[in-house]
Amino acid sequence: NVVTDSAYVARLVQRLDKAVLGHVTQEKLFGVLKLLWVEIQRWQHPYYVLHIKSHTSLPGFLLEGNARADELVSGVAMEPTPNVKQQAIASHQVFHQSYRALRRQFQFRLSHAESRAIVAACPDCQGQHVPCYYRTNPRRLRALQIWQTDITHIGEFGRLKFVHLSIDTFSSVIIATAHTRESAKDVIRHWRRAFSIAGVPTQIKTDNGPAYVSGKVNAFLLLWGVTHVTGILHSPTEQGIVEHAHGMLKCLLQNQ
Repeated sequence: NVVTDSAYVARLVQRLDKAVLGHVTQEKLFGVLKLLWVEIQRWQHPYYVLHIKSHTSLPGFLLEGNARADELVSGVAMEPTPNVKQQAIASHQVFHQSYRALRRQFQFRLSHAESRAIVAACPDCQGQHVPCYYRTNPRRLRALQIWQTDITHIGEFGRLKFVHLSIDTFSSVIIATAHTRESAKDVIRHWRRAFSIAGVPTQIKTDNGPAYVSGKVNAFLLLWGVTHVTGILHSPTEQGIVEHAHGMLKCLLQNQ
């Protein structure tokens, strides 16, 4: 008899004795199906395929056997979790943080030497200094608490010269998108893209430009539960972190 808590497996076994087994791209799956198909072809007595509910606390030898099977499958399916250094390397390959941002992101479980080595080994970061910001603007103790957003112009992009940029003031993660205008619609498109990549922050700080103080932007942030704080337009100190990020982005583009 075949006892399973998977409706898919139960239906598959019921039809497998009459099926022609073709090759599949996943070698492990092919091996399991082939072994099951061979065993069914060798049957000499009637057998029954039983589907039982999973994760139930009812007593019985069938459920006890199913629980043991679940434990075995879970042990095989669970891959080892990468250690902190491997996670930091993978994160830096995507976001290219500074070594200090890496240490903060992983709750200081990396040493100074390890975090510096990760940044030094990255070919995209050679010769580029990722600025670290201290006391110039409000910060918090974890990511997705305060973002700064601003718009810079990059003439080489042509019609897409309006580059909207957001930076997490804790982790220094930067997300930039190119647009044709500085309108409220483009600001909203940029934030939608940023939210899908990095998550939804608690607070976003911008200047008090027309696009950022519009009703559409306020309604969008209210819908997402994000607090909006505005500073003084064209003030060099109000948006210090994102202004430094503008310069770093332009420097990186010039060296491409």
